[in-house]
Amino acid sequence: MVSKLTHLTGIGETHAARIIKHLGNGSESRALDRIESNPYDLIQVPRIGFKTADRIALTHYRLRTDNPDRHFAGNQYLLEQEGSLPERDYLSKRQALGLTENQHQYRGVEQDSGRVWYPSVLEAEKKFAEWVVTCLELPSAPRPLPPLRATAEEAAYLEELDPIQQRAALTAIHGSMPCLTITGGAGTGKTRVIAAIAKLAELHEIPLAVSAFAGKAADRVRESLELAGVVPEYSGTIHRMLGYRGNGGFADEKLAYKIIIIDEASMVETRLLWHVVRAMTEGARLILVGDDGQLPPVGFGQPFKDLISLGAPRVHLEKNYRQRDQLGIIDLAHHVRTGKVLHSIDPTCVDLQVSKDISTITETLLESLAGQNVDDWQLITWKNEDAEAMNVVIQDIVNPTGFPLMTYRVFGAQDQVEIRSNDKVMVRQNDYDLGIFNGQLGTALDTRLVTIVQERQAESLEDHAIADDDGIIREKKDVLCLLVRIGGEIVNIPLEDASELIRLGYAITVHKAQGSDWNRVIIFQTCPVAFDAQRWWYTSVTRAKSMLHIYYADKALGNPLLRWWMNAHRTMHDGPSILVGRIKKLKQELDQKGFLKVWNTMTEEARQQHIENLLS
Repeated sequence: MVSKLTHLTGIGETHAARIIKHLGNGSESRALDRIESNPYDLIQVPRIGFKTADRIALTHYRLRTDNPDRHFAGNQYLLEQEGSLPERDYLSKRQALGLTENQHQYRGVEQDSGRVWYPSVLEAEKKFAEWVVTCLELPSAPRPLPPLRATAEEAAYLEELDPIQQRAALTAIHGSMPCLTITGGAGTGKTRVIAAIAKLAELHEIPLAVSAFAGKAADRVRESLELAGVVPEYSGTIHRMLGYRGNGGFADEKLAYKIIIIDEASMVETRLLWHVVRAMTEGARLILVGDDGQLPPVGFGQPFKDLISLGAPRVHLEKNYRQRDQLGIIDLAHHVRTGKVLHSIDPTCVDLQVSKDISTITETLLESLAGQNVDDWQLITWKNEDAEAMNVVIQDIVNPTGFPLMTYRVFGAQDQVEIRSNDKVMVRQNDYDLGIFNGQLGTALDTRLVTIVQERQAESLEDHAIADDDGIIREKKDVLCLLVRIGGEIVNIPLEDASELIRLGYAITVHKAQGSDWNRVIIFQTCPVAFDAQRWWYTSVTRAKSMLHIYYADKALGNPLLRWWMNAHRTMHDGPSILVGRIKKLKQELDQKGFLKVWNTMTEEARQQHIENLLS
């Protein structure tokens, strides 16, 4: 049966089914009623944006351009990903989106500290600042952690760790502070420390969760824990741990874990970290593990770096455990991070090529990799368009004879991109129904018909005649699916959704690569990195374990190493952190009111009430 929703501009059968599910709870008429009431509710449906909803609102429902609902939706749409923008940038983006009426320019958003905020982001930052001030008791200057001695039983689990790693594991288990940061560069044993903490938690029967922001990072740490012979109560993504319900919402239940570890913590923005803190029970501890030299989160805020700068309890791992033939990569990464002049590289593990045209040397390398396991190597680049272009080039080199399975269109391009059997593919969006997450890499295998059960709410008397006792009609339907192997599992992705969820994965941007590493990494860079170059190069370089190829295009003449180094060590000054300023200001205000002196004598309920009174 053809849906009435397909008469709306830009809505096909796939979108229609999604609208019925998300806006109508299985009922098409209920979805239509809701759209008629406010067409901009369409933005709540996955993979429908403001521009599609706006066309429908203005064309089909004849809404005026100064309609308050339009500006509410558009303003929030602008800030949903960014979280916060300087006021000037926000107003400029409004103009670009066609929101030109001034009377509603701040409808649905908040103004604070010279910026415009998505409301839940501002609320999260304020609440997180309150938690930091009242619970962490940050010193005016970093203090050394108290020494801890392992019992004989604990020592058996720690014997393979160095003294600093042992201190990190013991502090995570026995420390009294609600938050501990564990930092270190690539190869310093952060994952090994996480495994030791999990073993000690098991020994002491402490409920523990190990999580990460990215699906790939969560997969990697779970695999490492399994190899170490330990299975914590939870291991997976932060969103799944919190019971993500879509549209930014999470379950209201408190987490049952007494220790919550977040790996790759530099990727976590403030709003998400606040959701973790809010879900913790009294007495639970948060362990943030990561490399604070990497790129900041995609969303607003970098709380991991800010907590470290504020003097949060910290154990820093320094000794590197990479094999001797890999130390050249670590040395290169250290120079990039510190900005120390690099005079030479180790050619046994670093291949640096600087040329006007890097296409030929890159393709020659890729031809030598044809036939090898594509999971062992990865090409990384800065721009999305370079990644998309290189994916097609690499596919023709390493998988020219794969059977065509599906196609997708790249934004701004005319031609369709083909996905073939045995292609390396990447998930580009979270889909909690399918259990796949942004950044996961896998292998496209085949297509096949899969029987699924579709549910819809009974509406007419005829519907009720065939509905189950709960008023739901359950219909079996054969759906053509793309089979993708991700980790050790086969995922059936409906072909009608696959074009939006799946891309070729031979070449990816560094944000997609964070949380992962490969034996061989090829950094393909067609121009200088223009934004946050030092952290971009540091993050990219540290994805390589055994062999690193840097292919950098530069028209200038002279020493290749120096020409690359001129871009690689270029720093970007973040400027003062708004969160740090907010925390220091709040601490000063509460100190002046004598609040912190009586804090430890109060119950949790009294604490919450007292701070609300002070801040009102």
